[in-house]
Amino acid sequence: MSSRRRRGLRSRAPKSEGLVANRTWLAVVLCCVVWFVYERWFAPPLLQKPGVTQSTLVEGNQATESSLEVKPEARGVFAVKPTLEDSLRLANSDREVSLSELGGSVKSISLSNYHQTLKKDSPHIQSIDSSTMQHSLGAFFTDPGLSDFGFGRFVGTAKPGTVAFEKSLSGVRLVKQYSASETGFFVDQKIELTFPEGTKRDFGFLWVPLGGNGLTANHEDPLRSWEAISYQNETVTRKKMEDIAQGSTVLQGTTQWIAFGNRYFSTAVVNQSDVNPDVVFEKNDGFTGVYLRFPLVLKEGQKTSVFKFRIFSGPKEYSELSQVSGLKQLIDYGMFSFLAYPLLELLRFFNKFVNNYGVAIILLTLVVRILFYPLSLKSFRSMKGMQALQPQLAALKEKYKDDSAKFAQEQMALFRAHKVNPAGGCLPILVQLPVFIALYAVLQNSIELFHAPFFGWVNDLSSKDPFYVFPVLMGASMFVQQKMTPAVGMDPMQQKIMLLMPVIFSVVMFNLPSGLTAYIFLSTLLGILQQVMMNRERTGALATAPTSK
Repeated sequence: MSSRRRRGLRSRAPKSEGLVANRTWLAVVLCCVVWFVYERWFAPPLLQKPGVTQSTLVEGNQATESSLEVKPEARGVFAVKPTLEDSLRLANSDREVSLSELGGSVKSISLSNYHQTLKKDSPHIQSIDSSTMQHSLGAFFTDPGLSDFGFGRFVGTAKPGTVAFEKSLSGVRLVKQYSASETGFFVDQKIELTFPEGTKRDFGFLWVPLGGNGLTANHEDPLRSWEAISYQNETVTRKKMEDIAQGSTVLQGTTQWIAFGNRYFSTAVVNQSDVNPDVVFEKNDGFTGVYLRFPLVLKEGQKTSVFKFRIFSGPKEYSELSQVSGLKQLIDYGMFSFLAYPLLELLRFFNKFVNNYGVAIILLTLVVRILFYPLSLKSFRSMKGMQALQPQLAALKEKYKDDSAKFAQEQMALFRAHKVNPAGGCLPILVQLPVFIALYAVLQNSIELFHAPFFGWVNDLSSKDPFYVFPVLMGASMFVQQKMTPAVGMDPMQQKIMLLMPVIFSVVMFNLPSGLTAYIFLSTLLGILQQVMMNRERTGALATAPTSK
């Protein structure tokens, strides 16, 4: 081969290598952007016909569906909207439960250590508020003869750590008992019905609801990002308020618990009864949420029916939720939750020493970047190896331009001889993605960042950056990173897309929690540092890169 020909091939090698590398990064970045934008704004809700209930019948791992009509009289259960009265309380250092003799139900649950704003004199967070959630944690009956149990006046009595309510209707006696420990966010509830001799056996359903009737949903605001959740057959079902509005849904299976809340606080009812209930997601004129639906049918000779629950109402804190099997899944860490939990523990570990979750995020980002540096280096070296082989690949392509099968055979032989893996530049990057997605979920959804200060203008890591400093800095650093990797060989459209990427990412980050945007910015800075280090290695390596003869 002539010296001019060899020089021509060598001059085209960086262009080919740059084209491969840049297209790989472009594909990875675009996939991430498309996934994020689709999940956040365009993922379609489950469409169902209004007024029809979808019933999922679960047998083991099998599920079938059938349609059930919602009875009009059943919808009237939530039509009454009385103002509940404070009468008795269960309080400890973590929360205060206010109970009403009307319905013998919970009026409100106030969290003593959490405030609605950063001001310490602002009202406490209420995980249950009767002004908008008065049906939550009540007991409602579809049988007309028992309907007054829902809002009728009970007789209440109190003992240390326990409150009981009692009422009788048409010979049926109902006792509701609440008991709580001296610390924590759990309350135990027992509902006991005693029936008279000779009574009928079918009393319809008992409903235990969680939801509201005056809630305004806003998924950009963590305290108004309302969702209803159920846990059946060890499977989580999540529905936002707008999803529930599409139609009623009935889920049948082994029911562990239901919940209703926002990003950081929630109330859950854990079923500890011998009777297994259905789960119903429903929206009507007086209620939007989820409820347990227990069949109230007596067996031959049965005089009493008992329902037991363990109620959680408070912050979605991993250590607290771990007390009940499956309840930690109230926190939405997504499909990579198995990675999110250890990352959260590491974040908490760092915070014990620095007492600042912003600094803890910096340390966690450093650890993740350091751990994955060998993979990043391997990816870079793989692309460098591909670059070194470009002259020989070009020669093979020219030699076997009319025989694609022979070219593929010789190409693989060349890769084996030089121990180069064509996919080696992509696979290490893809291996890292689950960890970065899990870390993203941790910083987006963890109660640890709620009202946690960092420094300067960032006084709440769970809310957006008030001056958009981190989103803008991230866009600028991403632009710098692009300039460090010239888009050699890209067509004009690809170059325009790459130039828009920093702007798109910055806009997407405007309403994200500042703790999350700080992590993304810092991770980009560390990526620039790694790129500088690897570019130095590349410069030395290219000086001694093999050439074809």
